[in-house]
Amino acid sequence: MRHVIIVCLIAALTQSVQGQIQPQPIDPAATGPTRQLYRYLRDKVWGKQVLSGCQARWDYNTTDADGLYERAGRYPAINVFDFQHFRQRNINYMGPTAKAWHDAGGIVGFIWHWSVPVSADLSPKDGFAFYTPTGAEGRRPATLFSPRRALKAGSPEQRILNENLDTICSYLLHYQAQGIPILWRPFHEAAGNSNRGGKAWFWWGNDGAEAFKQLYIYAQRYLMERGVHNLIYIWTSELDDDDWYPGDAYVDIVARDQYRIEKNHGSYKKQFDLLKSKYPTKMLALAECDCVPGAEAMQDDDARWLFVAPWTTPFVFSRQNDDVFWKHFLSEKLIITRDEVNRAGDYRLEINKESGVYAKGERAVVSCHTDVVPLDSVRVRVFHNNKLSREYNLLPATTDFTALEQTLDSTCAVSVEVRERHGLPVEIGYVVAPEGFRAGYDEPADLMDYWADQKRQLKALPMQVKKTALTVPQDFQGKYSCEDIEINCLGPAPVRAYVSKPVGAKKKSLPIIILCRAAGVKGAWCRCSVWECVNNASRGNGALSLDINAHGMLNGQPDGYYAMLENGMLRNYFEHNAADRETYYFRGMYLRLLRAIEYMTRQPEWDGKRIIVIGESQGGGQAVAAAGLDERVSAVVLNVPALQDLGGARAGRRSGWPQPIENHPFLTSEQLDATLPYFDGALLIRHSRAEIYCEMGLIDTTCPPASIWASLNGAKGKKTVNCVPFRTHAWPSGSIRPYWEQKYLRPREAFIDNYLK
Repeated sequence: MRHVIIVCLIAALTQSVQGQIQPQPIDPAATGPTRQLYRYLRDKVWGKQVLSGCQARWDYNTTDADGLYERAGRYPAINVFDFQHFRQRNINYMGPTAKAWHDAGGIVGFIWHWSVPVSADLSPKDGFAFYTPTGAEGRRPATLFSPRRALKAGSPEQRILNENLDTICSYLLHYQAQGIPILWRPFHEAAGNSNRGGKAWFWWGNDGAEAFKQLYIYAQRYLMERGVHNLIYIWTSELDDDDWYPGDAYVDIVARDQYRIEKNHGSYKKQFDLLKSKYPTKMLALAECDCVPGAEAMQDDDARWLFVAPWTTPFVFSRQNDDVFWKHFLSEKLIITRDEVNRAGDYRLEINKESGVYAKGERAVVSCHTDVVPLDSVRVRVFHNNKLSREYNLLPATTDFTALEQTLDSTCAVSVEVRERHGLPVEIGYVVAPEGFRAGYDEPADLMDYWADQKRQLKALPMQVKKTALTVPQDFQGKYSCEDIEINCLGPAPVRAYVSKPVGAKKKSLPIIILCRAAGVKGAWCRCSVWECVNNASRGNGALSLDINAHGMLNGQPDGYYAMLENGMLRNYFEHNAADRETYYFRGMYLRLLRAIEYMTRQPEWDGKRIIVIGESQGGGQAVAAAGLDERVSAVVLNVPALQDLGGARAGRRSGWPQPIENHPFLTSEQLDATLPYFDGALLIRHSRAEIYCEMGLIDTTCPPASIWASLNGAKGKKTVNCVPFRTHAWPSGSIRPYWEQKYLRPREAFIDNYLK
């Protein structure tokens, strides 16, 4: 049987949303990146999410986008530039701005406020304008330039038309050569008030609907015939201008410019539904607006515009669209920001060995499957022990291809990254001969003497305990008790933890289960939990349960307390005093854990045999330290453990978190060498015979697999090791989550339950 390892979310696309939308852009010769962008809009965005956007301030800039980033910390997905000032020599439309936006992951749009001569004789003597007299309202220059005459071969108007198109064509071809597709919205709001008893606002609507449609098609063909094939064409509707629609064959997206209706961030649902009924084969966008529709409104009203791009000054930053609104809007799940744009197809990586563990000389094959044949090159990067070793491009002809095939004759951790241009990377990892990993540091001769002295000092300090009874969750009431405890300790902080046990437990009847917390200060994963503590006490046949926070901070406090610590005295705590083993931060952390174990073993209910310590990341590092420093610890459960192989950088690979040699801001490796070995789990674990159950992620760069193997290989106790080829440091999510839970999480939980029985 071939074992498949899935490493990225690949959702089955529902046909109800995309089914009627044309499958390809209207330009049959559209470039690969253009078809890729269209496919992304159609298959991944339309009907599911909404792309955020904004306008340039009337020409070629990202002023408003930068303003959004300053206010909300995120860039919009789309920046719409404007060819309005294409005649001005100081506007360099071939400059790097569009490419920089595109290369950063953003989508490039262009509108064209097309200025033509104001003078009746078509000379430049009176300047240029794009407004009709109606649109100008007497406040701006206006032109009577005629689309009908511009379509007449050999006319002066056509000469101007073609000269201007040639200029714009040169810009568009420049972007095309750089691989930049463009959301192209020419001749916007063409009808103006023509169908409501008024007149057009812009010169391209001067001669009515038929002349406009011919002009639109003429310009489109003109660009295509000159090789411009990087455009996705957008036509802007005035809702009552069906006769102005150029036709399905000439339009990719129908847009709406909407002002002065919604005042409270509504969804513009009426306009959306009307356009959807008129143009069922087209995606719909809100290309301009004053009040930006709220994400909740669009979600609730089922009016998910393809993108929303408010007009620039004075609307984008206003009393309606204030800083609070933008922070909320750009953080909503429905809204796509620039960092979330993923134009590439969906990818799955597979390896030919489910365990992810290979022997020396064994052939490893990384295969890739995509939902559609890639339209652009695929970049493959191969890392050996977290260092880039190979990089190359592939241009697959099918949806299934081999990304890497290799054999290695030495111990190594390998990760493979596959990334389509402008897509998000997918990764998978494996290890070769992991039994060959060794700790980067040699064990100091006085390692255990140092810790014996620390424990003597700890034992000499009379134990003082404060207890406060806590209310247990309703399902456990009457069956389990829980207390908030504080125990004096060496170092800057006491032990602070929750303790729970079954009510009425007999003497020497219960094992001890200790939960150690992951890195950080204010996150929920860093703090003790009454529910988790009591739930652990209920596992197996009942247990003495301890939930200890790593820092000796108060439990059960308001969020502001933990935020204060994280930004204050515990800021970057993992760097504190790293050149002095007597004051290094982790000395206090380890001593608090040893003090807590001593307290738990004094409880009359302890069976005198079993102590299991569980921890994830930093908590896993604490669990290893507990096993190495207290021989009574009989089992540890390690989930991507940190603080292992702190000298990995000395062996030419990435160390375990916190990677002090690589990351410490001011201490040299020589200064760190005098301290780190005394706190390195890869050295401490050698002094334990505890049973070990361990999970590691083979694409984890926080706690790299090499660092964990370097530790495990020194352990004397029985080991169960699960390597997860698709796991980073975090728990897997998306469609892979159920598989991971079934394959890895449930067996781990079963091990704990069985051990406690």
